[in-house]
Amino acid sequence: MKNIILVLFLLSAHSAWSQTYQEKIAASKALIDKPIQTHQFYTLDKQTISFENLNGQSIVAYFFASWCSPCYASLKNLNAAIGNVPSTVRVVAVSLDEDWDDLQGMLDKTGFTGEVWKSSDATAVLTNRLFANFSGSLPYVIKVDAKGILREGGSRIKTTEQWLAVINQSTSLSEASKL
Repeated sequence: MKNIILVLFLLSAHSAWSQTYQEKIAASKALIDKPIQTHQFYTLDKQTISFENLNGQSIVAYFFASWCSPCYASLKNLNAAIGNVPSTVRVVAVSLDEDWDDLQGMLDKTGFTGEVWKSSDATAVLTNRLFANFSGSLPYVIKVDAKGILREGGSRIKTTEQWLAVINQSTSLSEASKL
């Protein structure tokens, strides 16, 4: 009898967890085609900034962290892409590191020279799947239009060729991921 009760408890707990997971995904997907969420970031010189500061500009934001090993190669490739051709959008690399030294170490290792912001609450960005990060993982990319509307989110942009397509040719994230 105890085993049956334990199994029923585990099944109901799993079901509740699955609903929460599914609800998070649905809520994250619902952010597409809506105004970008309000969130505070810091520039490398520790000035506050947010996406609202960039109204009137199309934005590609790349979310990364020093503890994310695939983020290193992708950040290097993004740097190569923005270094080769003037971008048609504003490109911002957004760190989800808690520690400034970890962030700086990653920038040093990758040689990234573009615009960098650091989240004021990286944990909330990931756990709440903010900015349409359906998977809750890194690296992650979003596109925001000039009106401040979040248009796309994805996690498959990694190569220099893909980055060039996204930032200079206005290719969608899903199309660029196939390159």
